[in-house]
Formats: sequence, C-alpha cells, structure tokens
Amino acid sequence: MGQPTSLGALWVAGIGLAALACAERSRPLPQGLADLPMEEHTALGASFVSGDSAALRRLLDSDLIVQPPAPDSAQQGDAAIEYLLELAAQTAVAESRLEPHAVVPEGPFAFEQGIWLLKSGGRVLRSTYSLRWRAAPEGWQVVLWRWGAFR
Repeated sequence: MGQPTSLGALWVAGIGLAALACAERSRPLPQGLADLPMEEHTALGASFVSGDSAALRRLLDSDLIVQPPAPDSAQQGDAAIEYLLELAAQTAVAESRLEPHAVVPEGPFAFEQGIWLLKSGGRVLRSTYSLRWRAAPEGWQVVLWRWGAFR
C-alpha cells in the first residue's frame, strides 16, 4: 500500500511543478529580453503608409523569405525584397499597423505573431501575420514574413 501513496505524492508534486511553470510565464520579461524588435515592427507596418522604401529596405534581411497569400507565391532574397518594396509602393492606405500578440525570443532571432491592420477610407482590413526577426549589427531585420488574406 506504500506504492499508491508515493504515486500520489509524485502526482501532487507534478501538478505543483506545472503550476510553478505556468506562473513563471506570467512574470515580466527579463531585462535582457527588453531589446526585442518592438520599434522595428512599428516602422515596418508604417512603411506601407509613408512610402519610405529606404526605411522598409533597412528592415529587410538579404535572405528574406516572404509568404503572401494566394494567388501570389513565396519569394526569397532579392526577389522577396523587391516584392515587398513594390507592394508597399502600390498600397494606398491611411494606416498600416502590426499588432503583435506574441513575441518570443529565440537566441539571435525573435518570432512574432499577430494581426496586420490596414485602414483605407472607412474600411478596416485585418490579416494574421508571422515575422521572424534576426538581430543584426544594424538592428533587427525581418528574415521571414508570412501573412494571410485580408478580410
């Protein structure tokens, strides 16, 4: 009968450890993670309003991969950069904003997911997006940008 007690104690200990792990996630980010690409994602979204292709270009890594919704196809490198620069130049919106729901540090990278919001006239369009940022000497740069259809 001693065995059920020890299994019960292990079960209680496991539940306690799981609760502690969840509590750890709710704490503020450690000081070292405060340098995530939050300002950069603001500038990235705004570049579709400002028409500042040089500012947008600075935020894009030379190995960039873009994965737009169909009917467009994924692009990589220079083709991906040109695709985004052309898309930004042709986009006529009053507001373009990336609203991150999660930003997760991954070594020299950060993975961001959220909603991309576009406003034009009285219309508001939204799409989910994912970004993978790379820390570079010149600041954070996008290495992957994926988004869905705007609705």
